[in-house]
Amino acid sequence: METLEKQKSAAEMSSQELEQLLQQRREKEKAEQEKEKKQYEKDKQDFVQHSGSKFKQLHNEMKELKDYTIAEANKLYERMYKVEGKEPKETKSFTLKNNDDTVKVTVDRQERFEFTEEAIVHIDSIKELFKEKYANRNKKLYGYLDELLIKGKTGEYDPKLIVKIRRKAIQLDDEEMLDLINKLSGCQRMRDTALYCRLYIRSDKGKWEDVSLQFSSL
Repeated sequence: METLEKQKSAAEMSSQELEQLLQQRREKEKAEQEKEKKQYEKDKQDFVQHSGSKFKQLHNEMKELKDYTIAEANKLYERMYKVEGKEPKETKSFTLKNNDDTVKVTVDRQERFEFTEEAIVHIDSIKELFKEKYANRNKKLYGYLDELLIKGKTGEYDPKLIVKIRRKAIQLDDEEMLDLINKLSGCQRMRDTALYCRLYIRSDKGKWEDVSLQFSSL
């Protein structure tokens, strides 16, 4: 069915016909918008579903790869001793290389620590001492130290902050601060252990390069 626009020019149309023409245009635009929106919703749904499926697949494959690598590496580490008639020694890390010395796999067992409930007492004391000694004398230094004593994403203080704060206290030759840090250091307990594996390939320049599976390295 031809529209009024094709049948007549705008100058030839009555007011009623012009209104009808505008209505036809509005309906056409609305239909195009709805079509575009439906296509967008379909494309979004397909993309998110595909991404979710692919990420889950890769996540499972990476977990299988990690489990396989650590299990097989541990078996080979034990066999390395047994073929020599020795008992395997317990270790926190070891490395296996190929015969050409161009590929190596490392396995690490790391202990993860957390602070006890009493740690907050010493953290507050360290904060107060920082503020008292450095807030006015050196605002930049105070800001740096104050940031170290902020809770992480998990809402907890990271025991690793002790190393950074102690290093700075040693640089400042602050015995009072070091005493508080030592007290804080005593408020640690092992939470659990984690196993990690990494693979390195020797580059053309002879340097070991980490084959990272993190998105940030891609």
